[in-house]
Amino acid sequence: MSLPEKIRGVLEPFVEDLKSREIISGIGLFGSWSRGEAALGSDVDLLIVENRDFDYERMERIELNNCLIDLVYIPKSWIIYRIPTEVDQKIYELEILFDRDGSLRRAKDLMAKVYWKPERVDIRTESHLVEADVYLSRARLALNRGDYQSVKVNSIRSFRSLMKILLEIGRSVISNSGFIRSLESATKNLGMYPLYENYISSAGLIKLDKSHVKNMLNALLPAWREMISFVKGNPQFLKDAHPKISANINYYMREEFLKGLTARVNGLMEEATPIESAHYIYHTFIEALENYVYFSCLVEGIKFDYVTIISCLMASKKSPREILQGTVDVLGLRDTSAQDAERMLKSLSEAATNIRQKRKDLIARFIG
Repeated sequence: MSLPEKIRGVLEPFVEDLKSREIISGIGLFGSWSRGEAALGSDVDLLIVENRDFDYERMERIELNNCLIDLVYIPKSWIIYRIPTEVDQKIYELEILFDRDGSLRRAKDLMAKVYWKPERVDIRTESHLVEADVYLSRARLALNRGDYQSVKVNSIRSFRSLMKILLEIGRSVISNSGFIRSLESATKNLGMYPLYENYISSAGLIKLDKSHVKNMLNALLPAWREMISFVKGNPQFLKDAHPKISANINYYMREEFLKGLTARVNGLMEEATPIESAHYIYHTFIEALENYVYFSCLVEGIKFDYVTIISCLMASKKSPREILQGTVDVLGLRDTSAQDAERMLKSLSEAATNIRQKRKDLIARFIG
């Protein structure tokens, strides 16, 4: 196991305990530790294959002896039948720790053969394009409804999905905490660097310094703690949420998650540019916020709308105002005008058209 002695000492008995459970079919280490890129403060990521019937990734964060461990559960059917592209990278970089019947090894061996095949890259990038189109559609609808702040949020999320396509074709790892560095390198290699510049400009990441990142973190922490408190105060509503949403809320709305996020941001401020740190904060926060707003609407008995997520938060009478204030500050939504929203949507649409037209040719040139 490619881990420091301290982490290995924590992980080994935990893995042994998991192995004793009949429901567990396989366990593997993935992420920065398996790639050899981890910093000392990096979380440990474990993929856990279960003999259960569910159709989504379920995440859990635990803390053992000051070691933060992210557990990603997937059903066994995903590795013995048709592997979904969303777990391609995890399986490709997996260091297998336990494999009850050899099925995880067979899945890894298969992924080693097909991961960089043009056909597989085409499938993965197509899924990113579909994701980008979903957010683009939401942004357009939000503009029609006059929710300019949600236009900005959905546009940036769509743009990020488009950038995943360039990372894939540039043979780069898709990592939440290394996204910007990998993207800059990939776009230079692909001759698509103007799209990188367009992305960081649209996301408001140009000319940032450490003080800006610290301000984002200072705005995030009290807002996130209020979200955690709100969820803890209304546990009975979790049973009414979709199982995936409920699992996400249990993952994000814990002090353990916030502790890990804070440590990772502080580490990034030392090892990377402020742009990387700010990008990490932005997208981690919006993922958590989406699940929180869904939950708060459930508590309040009002309809949740992915299109106008910020309006949903504003409309809530029970959600603490500190959460809305923190959201505006962390996501840079203050004074977002109709002109800002239209300009961002235009830039995004042009980028989407550009990538859609060039995607297959880029795959042929750089993968095939």
